[in-house]
Amino acid sequence: MRAGGSDTAMILTVTPNPCVDKTVFIDTLTVGTFMRSGKCTCIPGGKGTNVSRAVKALGRRTRALVIVGGHPGRHVVDMIEHQDGVECLPAWVASQTRTITTVLETSVHRQTAFFEPGSRVTEAEYAGIVDRFRDAVHGASVVTFNGTVCDKSIKTLYRDLIRIAKAAGAITILDSHGSEFALGLESVPCMVKPNVAETEELFGCPLNTDDAKWEAVAEFHARGVELVALSLGERGAFVSRGAERFHVVPPRITEVNPVGSGDVFVAGFAIGLLEHMPLRDMAVLACAAGAANAMTWDIGHFRKDEVDSLMHKVEVRPV
Repeated sequence: MRAGGSDTAMILTVTPNPCVDKTVFIDTLTVGTFMRSGKCTCIPGGKGTNVSRAVKALGRRTRALVIVGGHPGRHVVDMIEHQDGVECLPAWVASQTRTITTVLETSVHRQTAFFEPGSRVTEAEYAGIVDRFRDAVHGASVVTFNGTVCDKSIKTLYRDLIRIAKAAGAITILDSHGSEFALGLESVPCMVKPNVAETEELFGCPLNTDDAKWEAVAEFHARGVELVALSLGERGAFVSRGAERFHVVPPRITEVNPVGSGDVFVAGFAIGLLEHMPLRDMAVLACAAGAANAMTWDIGHFRKDEVDSLMHKVEVRPV
């Protein structure tokens, strides 16, 4: 496998199901009435776009490939390029990109989210997406595959793209769930970052104990995956590569919004693999970055110095 450590090294993110991610702030939600808001924010949503935003915040180079359509798709591309300052590689489809609208009640800090359906993708458009990726992967040292697909008819997307990325010499990270995750594993990515629920879904059994969780990690290795980070939410993650394995525990913080911290965690590992860091160092970076993200409202809008200060507070427990 190839990795880079030069100024030209780049992390490519793939987001099949991006969105216009809008948050409307109100005091209290009253159902069945007309509500007026004094504040509204809008960012390009989707797990891979979150990864790219975090990579940029941590001072590294990234490009974002997204499947987009219609005016909302153009809005997503515009926000990635001009709001986030990340080079965007759109793969266009006719069906329009979804919008996710979150209503945040500030009085009780309660969120209510409305998810629109993702874009539909035709066979011809799928072929165009694969071609777009084949061109984009050249120059990428690490490629992250993030989230679910927008249309279940293209559930083989990660399986197909991981093969292309590996043939191009890139390190591959898969963070998904469901059928696209299971099929993507057939192409044996270098790293996976599932959470417990996603792993239970994949293997069809409960993971109620730490021993069961470590057995699941071992099963990923048995399937050829080199590096596994099993996300435990607030407890951190079980991290394993070869004979090296440990429990990485995040520092205590004042949480504002934990959404997207798993994507920021992936960004930390992508940087670690890009720069040939020791496993412990990349896990600490990932954990600190995820914690810094949870201290802000908008995903990936943290400062690098905040991450640096939190790294000293991350706990690594050998297993």
